[in-house]
Amino acid sequence: MPFLILVIIICMIVALFAVQNAVAVSLNFVFWSFSASLVLVILGAFLMGVLVATCFLLTMKAKHYLKDKKMREEMQQLQAENKRLQERVAMLQHTQLLHNEAAQVEAAKQEAEPAAAEKTAAESGSRQ
Repeated sequence: MPFLILVIIICMIVALFAVQNAVAVSLNFVFWSFSASLVLVILGAFLMGVLVATCFLLTMKAKHYLKDKKMREEMQQLQAENKRLQERVAMLQHTQLLHNEAAQVEAAKQEAEPAAAEKTAAESGSRQ
């Protein structure tokens, strides 16, 4: 809203300046030469300036929009990849846990085998 008020004030100042300078002037441009009111020249120059500034701002806004869109797409891709990698890490941690449990069971079996062999040897020795 403050920007709109500023634009209205500037337009009113330019219009007031143009109306106060209502003299006919001679204009020369390359091969053309003609006479026009200074009001029309001032307002025409102002409108051309507004048109150029608007085109520039629209170009900048379009570039910003496209850059923002590209960044959002890249962010979504990275979030999807992050989720996939987190799932893979969780799966690998689970697999590692299963391997550790299997190794503990195997170690317990190997510890139990010599004890069972000694017990069997002791029983067979007592039978003789």
